[in-house]
Amino acid sequence: MLAFAVVATLVLGAMGAGLITVSNTEAAIAANYRISSELAYAAEASASVAIADLAHAGSLTTVLTGLVRSPFCDSTLSPVLSSGERLDLAAQTTRLQASSDAFAQRGADNPWWRLYLYQPLAAIARTPLASSYVAVWVADDAAEADGDAQRDSNGLIAMRAEAFGPQGMQRAIEATLAADGSSVRLVSWRDVR
Repeated sequence: MLAFAVVATLVLGAMGAGLITVSNTEAAIAANYRISSELAYAAEASASVAIADLAHAGSLTTVLTGLVRSPFCDSTLSPVLSSGERLDLAAQTTRLQASSDAFAQRGADNPWWRLYLYQPLAAIARTPLASSYVAVWVADDAAEADGDAQRDSNGLIAMRAEAFGPQGMQRAIEATLAADGSSVRLVSWRDVR
């Protein structure tokens, strides 16, 4: 009888440990999904802010050369995220440029990515509830064929908006924008996974 009680206790203990593990795994999955969703919305928000800013920038060429930047620019290129992790925006720009160069292979017309907007979303949205850091890069669009990656000659510009969160999590959106006088409109948009 004692042996049966010991075996039953061990089986029930193993089942309890298994249920705890499953419960903890489910909680971690739910938390990661929530963070990923928040980052997707943050990337969309930063893209919307950048589009509104670009409408006031004047010429897209001044944006591509870096003469005009968003008013939402942080004081550092290596900010500390709300999770305590350090983000290196210069390294992020280098990675984006290397990836673009490897893909585009268009010589002088290869896009030259420039950091346009970078700040904690909380500072842009003016709410302490936003915990992500956002960055937006701009470059000449893929249809450009003028031989100068810093000059816009067709009224189109490429944009990449990224939101950064804890544990290296990030979400990105790529878009093509068209400028027509004093307005900027969205031509295409895709979520980057």
